[in-house]
Amino acid sequence: MPVLPPPKVGATPPLSQARRIGGWMPQHPARIQDHVKEVLRLALDAQLPIVQPIKALQDLLAHNPIVYMLFTEMLTEVPTVWPYTEIPGDGPRSEIRDIDHLIQALNYQIQSPITFNDSAQIGTPINAILDWPMATKAGFAAFLRDDVNQVFKNMLNYWGNFHTTQASVSTVTTADGGWLSQTAQSEESGLANFLQTYVVPDANDPVHYGFTSWDQFFTRDFQSGLRPLAGPDDPNIITSATESTPFSIQHNVQLRDTFWVKNKDQRSNYSLVDMLGDADLAQKFVGGTVYQAFLSADSYHNWHAPVKGAYAADPRIVDGTYYAEPLMWSFNPDDGPPDPDVGADNLSQGYISAVAKRGVAVIQADNSAIGLMAVVMIGMAEVSSVDFFGKKKGDSFKKGDKIGCFHFGGSTHCLIFGPNVKLEFDPAAQPSVDINNPPPPVHVRSALATVLS
Repeated sequence: MPVLPPPKVGATPPLSQARRIGGWMPQHPARIQDHVKEVLRLALDAQLPIVQPIKALQDLLAHNPIVYMLFTEMLTEVPTVWPYTEIPGDGPRSEIRDIDHLIQALNYQIQSPITFNDSAQIGTPINAILDWPMATKAGFAAFLRDDVNQVFKNMLNYWGNFHTTQASVSTVTTADGGWLSQTAQSEESGLANFLQTYVVPDANDPVHYGFTSWDQFFTRDFQSGLRPLAGPDDPNIITSATESTPFSIQHNVQLRDTFWVKNKDQRSNYSLVDMLGDADLAQKFVGGTVYQAFLSADSYHNWHAPVKGAYAADPRIVDGTYYAEPLMWSFNPDDGPPDPDVGADNLSQGYISAVAKRGVAVIQADNSAIGLMAVVMIGMAEVSSVDFFGKKKGDSFKKGDKIGCFHFGGSTHCLIFGPNVKLEFDPAAQPSVDINNPPPPVHVRSALATVLS
């Protein structure tokens, strides 16, 4: 890896290797710039027809002066010093600074499959385009707007649908640069020993392993027996709902709290009414416990029941934001020096639990010592789809059963327990003290916590 040049005088401190948790964005900020430069080059060369969701964004910008102002400002408010601008001596600009180029890049990206990059993986390509603009004051205001989020929702739905088509499988290949390539399987822990680890449609297919779309590849299952269920006959053992890395455990959570402010451990407090979108439901969990963990880009994206029970209500989707980042991780925090999150919303997971698009499922556990609990599946940036498999109130399941998945991504979730549930979390489920250095992932269906009598 090349040595980074020093920042120019007056620059905010570079974040060269920090906080790229989850593998959604590369460690090196220059690699994001390389990616954005290449996307813009391809977009300008291809000159693809503008598709309807991008036309809707153009129309919003053309007819709403406030949105036009915010988008213009968020592209210009990014500091014009390294590492937020092009690397000195690295040729043409690698960042996007005007609306026309932004439109071109987005239009190209949502007509292209997510690619594997053996030099620096970009799991969220649109997030890469918006990485620094999100961290400006104008970006903060823009991505909280309902009209902007509706446009981006339609844009991401279009892209998500594309990833269910045959055209999207072009990057799911064993060829060099593919998601199934030898390089991918050797460098990405979630892809290692792929045929031995995952169920594939056709192991005899030397190119795509039988996958017919990127989404089919993304929602793949583990081979039988690879993730054994912890405590199958012990209702007091709660299992991990996802293959995920612990982010936060908070006790005595409140009905409403300052989810946009850093607390003493550099995370934000959970605000139950905002997370659940239902004041009466939220009241039942006041004083309880929230466990949050995030999924990695190359990992397993199905969810499994953490307890035996049934849905106490129909699982529902709560609409929200896609690229909203709090000021506490921005160029303009309320206090302290500029501190933009180089992973876009990686450090803002508590914040997005209250504002991002998410799925909420309320579970009545068979174990009366657990009682009512909630599962909140949260989208991060473009990885925002949530699928509960059409389940309804009263549908039952056993602990460890597959109960849903993220299509086209999805990368953090919360388990919420009531105030009378006393839990001892497994050592592997403990978040790290340093938010920038997360612990290893907890395997899905493994022991997460034990209910204490």
